[in-house]
Amino acid sequence: MSIFWFSPNVPEDAGRLVSTKDMVEFSTSTNKADLNKLIAHYLQDFQEDQDADVTYDVYLADDVVFKAEAKFLGQPVDLSINFSPTLRKDGVVVLQQVDLKVGALPLPVSYVMRYVKSQFELPDWVTISPRNAKIYLDVNKLKLKGGMKVRVDALDLKKDDISFTLLVPTE
Repeated sequence: MSIFWFSPNVPEDAGRLVSTKDMVEFSTSTNKADLNKLIAHYLQDFQEDQDADVTYDVYLADDVVFKAEAKFLGQPVDLSINFSPTLRKDGVVVLQQVDLKVGALPLPVSYVMRYVKSQFELPDWVTISPRNAKIYLDVNKLKLKGGMKVRVDALDLKKDDISFTLLVPTE
């Protein structure tokens, strides 16, 4: 007498779904207050690593605000530039200058933007275009620990609608 035992050819973890992508995506949203804390932390580390002589601050309000103390004609002057952000389809954030204060000095925007470009240490993913009064933030080039990358999905500061995707390598 013979007994045949048939077992289906199904792997033990047949219900497990596994992505075959090189990078997995984690979508998240945040608000200006939390992102300001992250920006401040990143800038502090960056400026310490660069051993920067002149420091600056960037924060989000209804606009993106850049503040620093600059020296004009040997005198300290408060510098403040407000930018309106837009998000291009390629993920680059474009900051268009909308307000400028350099103490009480009436200076041309292009002059101040050239000054910022030459005097402040900026990350390599930040490009200043003084002629257009714009700053380009190519967050696609932002280097995060572990090879992670960031993609900005929404950036509406007036509505406090900020969302992005973290791309995490799997290999």
